[in-house]
Amino acid sequence: MKKREFKIQTNEFETDFAHELTNETIEEYLYDELEVPTECIESLNYSNNYILIKLSKETTYTTDDWYVNLQRVS
Repeated sequence: MKKREFKIQTNEFETDFAHELTNETIEEYLYDELEVPTECIESLNYSNNYILIKLSKETTYTTDDWYVNLQRVS
């Protein structure tokens, strides 16, 4: 069974704008940098210390690059 929940610590967020995290910059990072398909994200929650990403149950995950990248940064 593949992991469906990922938690990324904000202090380890790999972007040039880590000090200015907003929903928009988080989504830009996930969709543009990590190339996570939008249809695969069930929910996305942001707090001061972490970003919690839940992937959709309906999608079958393989060894796609975006999934491997998401595992690497979480």
